[in-house]
Amino acid sequence: METSKRQVFFWFLTERVHAGDRLRVEWVNPSGAIADSTDYPDLPNAASLCFTTQLPLAGFAAASSPGLWHARVLVNGVVGMTRDFTVSLTRDYQVTGGSEPVGLKVSEVRIEPGSGGFDLQLVGSGFSALSTVHLARYTTTGGWTYLSAAQPSAATASSLASHHDALPPGEYWVIVQNPDRTLSPPMPFVVASSGGYKLPFAAGQPWVLTQGPYGSFSHWGNSLHAYDIAPIQGRCIVAMRAGIVHTHDLGMGQDHSRRTFGNYITIDHGDGEYSHYAHLATGSFVVRDGQHVEQGQALARVGNSGYTLGEGGGYHVHVQVTHGLSISSGSVPFRFDDLSDSVKRGTVVSSNRSALCDCGRPAEDMVASADADSSSKASRTAADSPRPGHELQFQASVAVAQWWNDGLIFVHKGAKSLDATLVWKAADAGADLHLVSPSGEHYGWYGNTTGYSGQQARPQRFLIPHPEAGIWRISVEGTRSDAGPIEFGVETNAAKFKNN
Repeated sequence: METSKRQVFFWFLTERVHAGDRLRVEWVNPSGAIADSTDYPDLPNAASLCFTTQLPLAGFAAASSPGLWHARVLVNGVVGMTRDFTVSLTRDYQVTGGSEPVGLKVSEVRIEPGSGGFDLQLVGSGFSALSTVHLARYTTTGGWTYLSAAQPSAATASSLASHHDALPPGEYWVIVQNPDRTLSPPMPFVVASSGGYKLPFAAGQPWVLTQGPYGSFSHWGNSLHAYDIAPIQGRCIVAMRAGIVHTHDLGMGQDHSRRTFGNYITIDHGDGEYSHYAHLATGSFVVRDGQHVEQGQALARVGNSGYTLGEGGGYHVHVQVTHGLSISSGSVPFRFDDLSDSVKRGTVVSSNRSALCDCGRPAEDMVASADADSSSKASRTAADSPRPGHELQFQASVAVAQWWNDGLIFVHKGAKSLDATLVWKAADAGADLHLVSPSGEHYGWYGNTTGYSGQQARPQRFLIPHPEAGIWRISVEGTRSDAGPIEFGVETNAAKFKNN
């Protein structure tokens, strides 16, 4: 075992494991109650398996129960191993009449939106009107970084209210300091992304949330804010949010020897956030690199590739959001719009509804359906009749950090070039032009830049020699505006696609 102020890790090895064996790890507090547990209900046949599990300490209930703890392993309901460890209070705590700590501490943090930032509502003990509320951040590489301090706007001995400037998504710590320089132990809280994510399976289907953020099985370190969700009905994984796809079908199956993500998909949402979908079934992907997908659109089938447990019953998807393209980047907190914050485990039902949620259709069909669906209004008017030459074919508006995806054009076989230009009037506005070829090749500032004028150009232009024949999609992303939506036009030398 290994203990720290943040968590207790418990490693153990099992031998001669048979399919169907049940394993359970229980964390027993000093009073003899089970404070937390982790179940492994569907183990595979294996000569040996190594397990790692954790008990969060700092800022969690376990930190308020000092004394002798026990971590025990039950195999098929019988205790097979027990290990002891001690939880000790910091020097700022005083213990009276047993194990319940008194003194200056924060026991609960609530976040509420406020003007120009957010308000913290703290519950605890030892507060005063002269207390100072400090916010800090901790990283394993940079250590503690203190961010800000605020005086309470309201205070009692057991509650504090304070206002703070906005913070980007992440995990933070609040520390209360009294006039005598006494500090409360740090209490974590998270600022979650407001990106509008939904559960990664089709609306109306029941799945099981098996592990959430701070999960004891594997959600620590860079995966701290991830979710594991297993199917009850259906196996199709869909996009939690719209964006550009990056596929990683590595041909992997189940692998108990290494902790890997197996086959996975990453979606770039265009605002600095990336969502990742891991442990997918090889050969089941219905999207391709560079393809733009809508929220709820099918990606692949859930599998048990990489480090998963169970023979056929280990199917689950691991999802997380990061600020980097790599799935190994540090996760950031996010919430599902269709999942209550109070739900930590158990059956959940999605409201992620889309007509494109069918994993049984090949990628070519899904691309065509997605394009036709997103442009249905723009492709059914008399003005869509293709005309030769270079003309203004699309006029619309887009908000900052939003995408317009309704541009479809047809490039004839043997065309010498594809010339597409994005224009907008407002001098203080900004927008980016993106093209997707019939085979899914993405042309944009973070894709193929052949013939690209660059992000700083106004207008922006692509002049692509010998373009692929077929239906191309044009997308525009709003990047900057001080006066609301950005009005723009797109002109090309191709024919505007007409969908009959």
